[in-house]
Amino acid sequence: MLRPHRLAYGLAPVIEVLESRNKPLAPLLEASDIPRFALEEPSYRIRVDQEMCFIREALKALQLPEAGLLVGQRYTLALFGVLGLAASCAPSMRELFRMVPTFPDLAWGAIGLSVWRTKGSEFVAFHPTPEVGDLAAFFVERDSAATLALFRQNCGATLAPLKVRFRHAAPRNAAVYTRWFGCEVSFGDTANEIHFPPGIWERAPPQANGMSYRFYANQCRRLSQLLREPLSYADVVRGRLRAATPIPSLEALLEALHLSKRTLQRRLDAEGTSFSVLQTEVRLERARELMRFGGLGQDDIARQLGFSDASAFSRAFKSWTGRSPRGFQRQPSTGNW
Repeated sequence: MLRPHRLAYGLAPVIEVLESRNKPLAPLLEASDIPRFALEEPSYRIRVDQEMCFIREALKALQLPEAGLLVGQRYTLALFGVLGLAASCAPSMRELFRMVPTFPDLAWGAIGLSVWRTKGSEFVAFHPTPEVGDLAAFFVERDSAATLALFRQNCGATLAPLKVRFRHAAPRNAAVYTRWFGCEVSFGDTANEIHFPPGIWERAPPQANGMSYRFYANQCRRLSQLLREPLSYADVVRGRLRAATPIPSLEALLEALHLSKRTLQRRLDAEGTSFSVLQTEVRLERARELMRFGGLGQDDIARQLGFSDASAFSRAFKSWTGRSPRGFQRQPSTGNW
């Protein structure tokens, strides 16, 4: 079973292939009900059905039988963020590979993976889940290509597996698969597998480091727990406002999020808040920091908070706290307003 929600950023390799072929992205996102800003938001989750809808629309737009192969080639450890950092520090390629599916909330896998060892090789088997339906061949090819891409990044660009097997029928241009994998590729086989020489799995990645491996693995555990909490639009807005200087206006935020004013208002209304409430909250936080510790003049503080001038800031501050900025700064710090 797939996790019901997945990080939207996992669509990045598909989007890169679409953009490389000048395919418009907006209609595909709209058809899948995925907001554009979700692709840049670290914790924005989409439902499995949204991902599957997006993939189907992307494949229609691309009209490429080898789309899974092309998408898989674009995978790097950097794509996985802190999970990729943890994997890159693993003591061996076997542990690197196993690290990724250990934290499904941080990875993009849509099918099951298992590692098997035989006398002459160690191989990865790919098992489509019921949720992927008619997209099974795409995900098997994507993950097979991605597996080789990750191994080549750490063991050398010329690395070739011993053999690759696919259960689905051969596409018209089967030669491109042989060129990418650099080995025998069979279609219509009894399993989906990629086989490597046993010694490859024992190799240490270039960045192998035991202390870093444990440190980043603990970060992955904490981040996985956080991602299971519901994501709210209010949190997205707060995060954008806190990260920007000056604190942006509603119009600037809407442009950055690729949202209409009506859509954002509707989302925030459903959460019992509004943009003005959140902007005031963040401005108040920032004002306190700047006035307590910044040593800045009123004009500089006003600019950082997104006000037109010091007078506008002073009026707003007095409406928030009942005190003028100068009166607040003269008060000894008590930890409260």
